[in-house]
This record gives sequence, structure tokens and C-alpha cells, in this order.
Amino acid sequence: MRRAIVACLLVGAVVASGASAADPTPADFKNAAKYCKAVRESKGVEVFGALYGTNANKKNAYGKCVSKTAKNKAEAREDSTDAAEAKAAADCKKQKADDAAKFAEKYKNLGQCVKAQNKSDD
Repeated sequence: MRRAIVACLLVGAVVASGASAADPTPADFKNAAKYCKAVRESKGVEVFGALYGTNANKKNAYGKCVSKTAKNKAEAREDSTDAAEAKAAADCKKQKADDAAKFAEKYKNLGQCVKAQNKSDD
């Protein structure tokens, strides 16, 4: 009886330590597929299926995870691109207001200035 209790406590400790380990985040991985593979390994197939699966047997969980993660990453990239373009446009407008002649010499229009600003940021 005592051995059974000790064994249960050890198993519980191992499961609890695995559950409390830090879950991977999408930013840690180059692409969505690698992230989803790491999540599936860290949480286990059953829990992963319950989190992401949408059909009766939860076998589509991996594909759903990849799709969802890739879409979220694309939206985040788009948001940061929009912010960069807004900043570049504001900088160009300031340059044009400060010295319109110099601005006209360097750029044909505001669009070319923004494009040049974004290239210099890359």
C-alpha cells in the first residue's frame, strides 16, 4: 500500500512539473508548423486535440493550429507594417513642410518619399 501511494505521488509530481513548464510561444519559432509541433509535444496529443481540433475525432488539430497561428502572425506583421508606413508618411510630411524646395528636388511626391523611408528602415 505504501509503495502505491509513493508511486502515485511521484507520478503526480512528474505530471505537475510537465504541466507547469513554460508553454512555447509563436514568437519563439520561425514558422507556425514548428510552433504547433512544439505545442503538441509539450501538451500531449490529447490536450492539443482538445485545444485545436474541430471535427469529431480531433484529428484536424495540427492543421487548425498551423492555420490559426500563421493567420495571427500575418496580422501582426501587417499591423507593424501599417505603423511603419504611418510613421514614414508623417516624417515625409514634416520634411515637405520644413523645406518644400529640397523635398521636391529629392522626391517627386509624397509616395516616393514614403517608399524611400521604408526601404531605409529595412
